[in-house]
Amino acid sequence: MPEVEYTTTAKLRVDTVWEFVKEMDNWAHFVTGYQSHEKLDETDSVWTLKGDVGVLARTLKFQVHVTEWGGPERVTFELKGLNEEMSGGGLLLIQSDDAAGAGSADSAPGRGFLARWIEAVFRFFFRRVHGAVKRAPAADAGPGPGVAKLTFRLRIEPGGPMAPMISALMRPAMVPAAEDLANKIMAHLEARQAGA
Repeated sequence: MPEVEYTTTAKLRVDTVWEFVKEMDNWAHFVTGYQSHEKLDETDSVWTLKGDVGVLARTLKFQVHVTEWGGPERVTFELKGLNEEMSGGGLLLIQSDDAAGAGSADSAPGRGFLARWIEAVFRFFFRRVHGAVKRAPAADAGPGPGVAKLTFRLRIEPGGPMAPMISALMRPAMVPAAEDLANKIMAHLEARQAGA
């Protein structure tokens, strides 16, 4: 099952990040491939994303169920494919960055050279298509007071007879998408703070 995690920091207050993240309408359009989302109630929504994984291009619909609104630091969710056999989940975690490092991309220990190379190629082409997220000069500042750390974790398990092939293609594509979402949220908040 492909799973990725990305963490970044910004000179923002944790409650500032939470106030933005707790309302999905604020950041939904930052999700790579975003087409639309519809809130059904406080915990359930339906998302439509256009995904390109290798030579496969699909429009995917997901039922997203928030399992925890743990403000001001955590949102956890589960997802289920409505038009494709997929399931998974993830989390957005917001913490004060008083002790830990920042800007860490997912790099599971023991991952081979080929896997890291494939991810680098996907990241290169992703940036060519989607561009790099512009962050404030103080982005990914070291740990200290007044620094918020945002972690985005996502896991997706494809189903059906092509699941192993899709799974192998998905993880390298998910890495830059996770980076993109976290960085776009923080860049938006940094720009808003600079303009205030």
